[in-house]
Amino acid sequence: MRVSNGTVAKITAYSLLILTTVMLLCFIAVNQNILESLFFVAITLLIVILTKIRIVTYEFSGGCVTIRKMHPFTFKKFTSPAVEFPQNYICDYSVNNHIVSGSLVLKINSKRNKKYAVKIKLFGFTYAQREKISSSLVSIVSQNSF
Repeated sequence: MRVSNGTVAKITAYSLLILTTVMLLCFIAVNQNILESLFFVAITLLIVILTKIRIVTYEFSGGCVTIRKMHPFTFKKFTSPAVEFPQNYICDYSVNNHIVSGSLVLKINSKRNKKYAVKIKLFGFTYAQREKISSSLVSIVSQNSF
């Protein structure tokens, strides 16, 4: 099973890029100090948001959970996983749903009985996609508890 927010992240990134370009042109055209400072702050904020957007892919297949992250303007065929581990390492999880974005927290036990928590932002995932992730994690946790 594979779930991704690729289209939403790409649409958001391209929209922010166009908006930043328009704001930059307005910044160049305006000669008033107050408007220049407002445009500068807005452009800086848009650039920061643009650099933070990521395409997140959650994949569960073959007993392994893989989470990949990449920027929408990256055009590589293969992206190395941000997080990858066997399904039997997951001991608990939580999916927090918010209006625009949510988060996924995976609690992991390693071979050496060390506990880790991996937090992933789920920006651009629909409610149905979050439910798919949650249902796969429910099955994983129920298998691991037996």
